[in-house]
Amino acid sequence: MRNIKLVIEYDGTDFWGYQRQREGRTVQGDLERVLSLITNQPVTVYAAGRTDTGVHAAGQVVNFRTASTLAGDRMMKGVNSLLSKDIAVKKLDDVPSDFHARFSAISRRYEYTIDMSATRSVFNRLYALHVPYELNTDAMCAACEHLIGETDFSSFRSSNDMSDHSIRRMIEADGSIHGEVLTLYFEASSFLQHMIRIIVGTLMMVGRGTISKDEFGRIVMAKDRSAAGPTAAPHGLCLTNVRYME
Repeated sequence: MRNIKLVIEYDGTDFWGYQRQREGRTVQGDLERVLSLITNQPVTVYAAGRTDTGVHAAGQVVNFRTASTLAGDRMMKGVNSLLSKDIAVKKLDDVPSDFHARFSAISRRYEYTIDMSATRSVFNRLYALHVPYELNTDAMCAACEHLIGETDFSSFRSSNDMSDHSIRRMIEADGSIHGEVLTLYFEASSFLQHMIRIIVGTLMMVGRGTISKDEFGRIVMAKDRSAAGPTAAPHGLCLTNVRYME
C-alpha cells in the first residue's frame, strides 16, 4: 500500500468544517469521495487538524493509503478536476509508511485577520473579521507574550472540547499590521477546540481598552473559560502551515 501526502487549501465558507459528518458538506467528505473515484477503492483521509465550520486553510496536510499505481501527477490532476472550486490539492507526494498527517506533525500555524477599515470590504468579507473601529494593536501584540511556552490553556477551551488535557506548547504568538488590516499569528504543537478564536476574542478586549495586557495575562493564568472573552467569528481564521521533522 502506498502512503500519500496531500497539501490542500480550501475556502471554508460552505463547509460544515473539515471532519466528516452524517449531514452537511465537509472537506473530508469531498476529498474521500473524489479520491475513492480516482483510485477505484474506498479511501479514508487523515488530517493534521480539524478546522471548524467556516474556517479556511491554505496549508492543510492530509494523508491516505491506496493500492493504486496511478502516477502522482496524474492522480493530482484527476483529483483537482473533480473537486469543487473551493478546494484544491496543491501538492501530492508518496511518503514513508509511518508518516501520519496528524501524529507526525510537530506544529500547526494559524493566522487570524481583522479588518479595521471604516467601511467593510466586499472582497475580504469572507476572510477577515470586520471591526469598524481602531484597535490598539501594539497592546494586543504585547499581550500575546503571555501565551508563549508550555501553558494550561483552559481559559481558552471550548466546553465541547474532548481533549485529555489543556496543556499546549505555544511557539509563536504575535501580529503585524498592514494599513488597516491586523494579522495575528499563532503556532503551537496543537490547539484546543476554538482555542485561537477565544484568544482572539479576548485580545480584542485588550485592543478596545476593556482590559490591560497584564489583565490578559491573569486570564491566561486563571484556567477558567468564564474569565476570557467571547469566541471570535470563524471566517477570519486560516490554517496556513503544518511543520514536520525534516
